[in-house]
Amino acid sequence: MKRRAFITLLGSAVSVFLCVNAAAQEGYYGVGHDKWHQGFYSKLKRNDGQGSCCNLMDCRPTQSRMVGDHYEVKVDGAWTPVPYDKINNLVAPDGGAHVCAPRQVGPNKGVIFCVILPSEG
Repeated sequence: MKRRAFITLLGSAVSVFLCVNAAAQEGYYGVGHDKWHQGFYSKLKRNDGQGSCCNLMDCRPTQSRMVGDHYEVKVDGAWTPVPYDKINNLVAPDGGAHVCAPRQVGPNKGVIFCVILPSEG
């Protein structure tokens, strides 16, 4: 009986780990932010001169892809087109894609403050 309980507990732990990693890959609001805020997100500036890209929760790791002549990033689980003026030309410490955007509800749907694309090297 102890073996069954251990296997159940182990399976639950693995499921939680995979769900958290999947959420980070989907660019969900707030997920993965704490890891990068102090050393990276807090220093990002918007290209439009409107200040910081991040207001303590807006930035997070995500996925990116090229579609035709433009980039898209996952924001709250949905692929979202990236206007070229939102792309910051720098490399993230992890070399991956990151997006700074408000929670995608109501009038904020499709709003992006900044995008950092993955390094191509």
